[in-house]
Amino acid sequence: MKILLINKYWYPRGGADVYALWLADELKRRGHSVCIFSVAHPQNIVPSDPHVFISGVETEKPNILDAPRTIGRMVWSFEAQRELAAFIERENPDVAHVHNLYTQMSPSVLPVLSKAKIPVVATVHDYGMTSANYSLFDDQGVDHIGSWGSVVRRRGIKRSLVASVIGASVFELHRRLHVYERNITRMIFTTEFARRLFAARGWNGDRGVVIPYVVTLHDEEKKPHQDGGFFLFAGRLHRTKGVHVLIDAARATGLPVKIVGDGPDMEWLRHQAGAMMNVEFLGSLPRPRVLELMRTARAVIVPSVWWEPFGLVALEPQGLGTPVIASNIAGLAEVIVHRQTGIQVEPNDVQQLSQAMRYINDHPEEAMRMGAMGKRRVEALYSIEEHMRKILEVYRVLSRNPSPAKGR
Repeated sequence: MKILLINKYWYPRGGADVYALWLADELKRRGHSVCIFSVAHPQNIVPSDPHVFISGVETEKPNILDAPRTIGRMVWSFEAQRELAAFIERENPDVAHVHNLYTQMSPSVLPVLSKAKIPVVATVHDYGMTSANYSLFDDQGVDHIGSWGSVVRRRGIKRSLVASVIGASVFELHRRLHVYERNITRMIFTTEFARRLFAARGWNGDRGVVIPYVVTLHDEEKKPHQDGGFFLFAGRLHRTKGVHVLIDAARATGLPVKIVGDGPDMEWLRHQAGAMMNVEFLGSLPRPRVLELMRTARAVIVPSVWWEPFGLVALEPQGLGTPVIASNIAGLAEVIVHRQTGIQVEPNDVQQLSQAMRYINDHPEEAMRMGAMGKRRVEALYSIEEHMRKILEVYRVLSRNPSPAKGR
């Protein structure tokens, strides 16, 4: 088969981008062809496969001169439509697999795929198809509504009233056009929670299938777990990740905590930690070093306070034989078996997190048992082979009924 992969970035900027890059390699490793449609960026990994990179827009620090073009791209990208139509004509893919589109190319590409009679598979990496605030989280916490009024009232986009009005209005236009629901053939959710949330928010498109993310660990990374006597957080330093809760728990317990990562709340968190001697900020580290720290941590802590669609950072340490303490919230709750592969705690609950840390610290044999069970569970349920079997089955089902226009 030839699979057209569409994602707004083609470098490892975030989880969706890392997954799209990985999927392209795995498909080729199994003898399939891929072609790539994305947005130009200086950090792009230029593939040897057929590809098109359309022009990008500035979204992080736009100035007043950038605004009209950025807003126009958010609403509808005629460039993306034109370039994709020509690309499809050249490559004639069997299936299109779509990841993140909004802002940089907009959902304008979806009607082009429908018109060409190409089945569209969409993996749900966040909540951007159901709300303008794709994380459903803001300074007030989880936005349970996510509507136009809610996003604007809570300033849910970039903490800005103007950005929230623009983003919510663009989303409302797309919602009324049903541009996602009418043009996506098969949805892939990473957890049951995400699938239920879409249904609860009135999603009228394909009900989809659940295919969890995969844990990719090389043989040299699967050394036996060794307890290094510290607790670890690894991830983006953003309020959604709950690191502020972990710092309070570290203060309450006095147990050693290492924090790996960078992000917009780095200085705020450093200020919160102050002169605490048991909290160490390590900054961003290469993946091999992060995995080594996960393997030698007493436990990895994932104290998220937002509705995590999945929680890969809670699975990787399990694959290394390390127990996990994680918030019992959204999709994250599905990757931990309480008291079997780790301990679940309520989000924002410093007392529960402190108790879980003390339990792991005081019961090393029990922690070792949880780690071993977690490793077996990851190997059974989250392997590369199992993931790719499910993905390819989705492709095959859709490509068994190709349109007459493709002449097959």
